[in-house]
Amino acid sequence: MYKRQTLLGECVLGATAAERLNLKPGNSLVSSPENLFDLAGVYPLKMKVTGVLEKSHTPDDLAVFVDLKTAWIIQGLMHGHQDVTKTTDKTVILKQTDNNVAANAKLFHYAEINEENRDEFHFHGDPSTYPITAVIAVPYDAKSGTILRGRYLEKEEPLQIVVPEEVIDGLLQNIFRIKNVLDSVISLVGLATILAIILVFALSLRLRQREIQTIFKLGCRKSTVARLLGAEIFIIILGSGVICSLLMFLVNIGANDLVRRLFIR
Repeated sequence: MYKRQTLLGECVLGATAAERLNLKPGNSLVSSPENLFDLAGVYPLKMKVTGVLEKSHTPDDLAVFVDLKTAWIIQGLMHGHQDVTKTTDKTVILKQTDNNVAANAKLFHYAEINEENRDEFHFHGDPSTYPITAVIAVPYDAKSGTILRGRYLEKEEPLQIVVPEEVIDGLLQNIFRIKNVLDSVISLVGLATILAIILVFALSLRLRQREIQTIFKLGCRKSTVARLLGAEIFIIILGSGVICSLLMFLVNIGANDLVRRLFIR
């Protein structure tokens, strides 16, 4: 189990992510820009892989874990560059005063964080306003958890706090309710389909009365006619089964992609 705390510019990979990327501790991973065509966008960050988590058979296996400040660097909210007060290239200086030095786009930005430049990474702005999408709070006991949830009950509160088990239980209950409705609809449709098939066969026999009478006149027994009709029904059912099996096989192959495209946005 990986227990070491990551530093700025380091990352830890899930088991499946490390396997697919063919990475191990000591290798490097480069972040991907949000827009490949934005030439003036955020520089990719080369991160050092410091560990690989054991397989947990959860979405964590596909994740790349970094600390909060590294995530802000990837977003472009924090960066590091050469010290403009010590540079010998005056062309990088856009404006200089007694208290501040402004540089232009020519200033070299670090694409990798190491021991030599780690302290040169800094914020521009108030870090308290930087985005944090979610926080996992682990209360000491049930009382602490109740008090914490009570602080976010106001309607005017822009943040919300949820208990994962309650959210998942509610989601599963809704899913099973929908499943029961769909099962009922499918059962009714299946019953209607069976009745329609029976009706089709009954009408077919009525329309083929002259054909059946001709078979009797040729000397065939009723059992022969029954076998002929049974063979026809068997061929129809067999053909339908083969087609359904083929369609189910094709749907099963692309089931994951279909679910992602139709239901997961």
